[in-house]
Amino acid sequence: MHINRIFINTYRYDFDHAKICIASIRYWYPDIPIYLIKDYGKGDPLSRKAERWWNIKTLKLTRKKFNWGYGKLEPLFLDSNECFLILDADTVITGPVLDIVANIESDFVVDDEVQSKERFNEIYYNLDRINEIEDTFIYPGYSFNTGQWFGKTGVLERKDFELTLNWSDPPSTKYPQIIFNNDQTHLNFVIHLYEQQNKLKVTRLKLMIWPKLGNADFIDLNNIKKKEGSYPFVIHWAGMKFNSITSYPRADILLFYRNYFYSNQSQITKKIDFFIAAYLRIENKVKNFFKSKFLS
Repeated sequence: MHINRIFINTYRYDFDHAKICIASIRYWYPDIPIYLIKDYGKGDPLSRKAERWWNIKTLKLTRKKFNWGYGKLEPLFLDSNECFLILDADTVITGPVLDIVANIESDFVVDDEVQSKERFNEIYYNLDRINEIEDTFIYPGYSFNTGQWFGKTGVLERKDFELTLNWSDPPSTKYPQIIFNNDQTHLNFVIHLYEQQNKLKVTRLKLMIWPKLGNADFIDLNNIKKKEGSYPFVIHWAGMKFNSITSYPRADILLFYRNYFYSNQSQITKKIDFFIAAYLRIENKVKNFFKSKFLS
């Protein structure tokens, strides 16, 4: 699997994280094409400066509102013949992660994850009711977080998701009590179903590191600084929301890549960017406050 480009899914209130993700990619792969999948549902992500600084492009899409990560499905439907890596904004790569799939011949490469039935039912789809949608379906016993996965164009079409997903604006699930409303649940179901039907091939390997509870403590930052390439993984701060970058587990890695992001910019430019990021955090909190106060 030769990776032609990397897509980062982002929106107005997580682009500050996406900058760090961009820096981590450029640190290891200076020339790989990087494209932003922008969700304009909450407003403009304000990414144009970063695009100029680091030679980033925006994926041109007719749809502008996705919500719940559905934009990550769009590269599947591109009219091209290529392989790609999808990343959430709150991720970084810690080594030459593209190299680990170079000799793999699969349609998808996903994180090797197995959840308990209880946890699976909370974050993917309802195992007790999934056969109400497809009576021949057999759960394969695994799942994968969609904050990081490798895929190939031309394998799945938009219509392949229509059993469970409405392509509305933004997209929404047809069966919210069975398959929950986000890209992760639908991509897992479709890949599980089509793998069962021998319509595609999936390879599972250790890809994602969730840094909670010390899971990322084995990663030596000095190794990253030396580019020794010992950690071909993706750290994903999935579900973590803190006011300060220093509050995140493995903040040292985040700070290292953030400093790299601004390494070719002046201190004034950096301070202005920090001010904008702080403003957006306040804006998001104010919007959420009024939403919970008056719309709940």
